[in-house]
Amino acid sequence: MFHRKKVWVIKFGGSLLSDKDARHAFLREVAAKFKRQPLVLVHGGGPEITSALSKMNVPPKFVKGRRVTDDDSMKVVEGVLSGQVNKTLVGELSVLGMRAVGLSGRDDGVVQAKPVPGLGRVGIPVKSSPDLLLILLRGKHLPVISSVASDKKHKPLNVNADEAASAIAVGLKAARLVYLTDVPGILNHKGKTIPKLHIKDIDDLISLGVITGGMIPKVTSCRHAIEKGVHEIDIIDGRAGLKKMKGTRILR
Repeated sequence: MFHRKKVWVIKFGGSLLSDKDARHAFLREVAAKFKRQPLVLVHGGGPEITSALSKMNVPPKFVKGRRVTDDDSMKVVEGVLSGQVNKTLVGELSVLGMRAVGLSGRDDGVVQAKPVPGLGRVGIPVKSSPDLLLILLRGKHLPVISSVASDKKHKPLNVNADEAASAIAVGLKAARLVYLTDVPGILNHKGKTIPKLHIKDIDDLISLGVITGGMIPKVTSCRHAIEKGVHEIDIIDGRAGLKKMKGTRILR
């Protein structure tokens, strides 16, 4: 029987997505876990987007971990994330016997966002509608969601996948939010994993340069989710997998 309070939202991307062997190992874990735990997968696809844009001679430009995205680039971003990457994952999960359903954050208001001034078609999530996801989960389907959102005019926005996952977890009132990363959690200035991090300490670590780049939107999205009622959040080493959960626990 489906229990909404048991839902986990899992975000993954980076090298875990690009490395075929690592991706397949993770998806096998997902297939095994979904038999006893309702899950929602949220993915990015930064390396794949960079590769596609490079073929168009468009160099990547980031501002505080966000990819600057003009109108033409947005078409590429949406095609790569919602087409290429999303459907590859759905196909691979289907081979494992999963009833996977590929979605974009644009579908049925799963992720609604507002533009970030000066960054073109980049958005920050403001709301997530859980209705479609709950229908799928009750039907024992596994939602697989790409990090593209709609603005108030229903036009596409490129949103950070970490922030999309946070918004979705809040909308679902998920029991747990898990980020799989390329590193074993948040690292201190000596390169060692910080096992527990309270949200009150996040700004200090950012100002000290301990948390930088793409980890900034990740931890700030964690803080938002904690403040909005998601009880358990982990940033873990993706290659270690869901069983070991090796990384950083984010706490109130």
